[in-house]
Amino acid sequence: MDFTAEDKAAIKFLQVNQHYGDKRLWKEFPTKNWSLRGLNKLLKNRRDTERLKGAGRLRPVRCIDRIKLE
Repeated sequence: MDFTAEDKAAIKFLQVNQHYGDKRLWKEFPTKNWSLRGLNKLLKNRRDTERLKGAGRLRPVRCIDRIKLE
């Protein structure tokens, strides 16, 4: 099932702000003809690709103590 950009934006808003899950979205919008599996995959993909705080490469800090050691 292909979701339009507007559908994805609405799904993201409802998921983040209202804590909607795949089943609740599926029941709230019966006229959209979304499949439950399609919603599940979309939400799972969004969870997996979301950047976690503290994730990534550590960067060196330039503070006075380190500058004096050089």
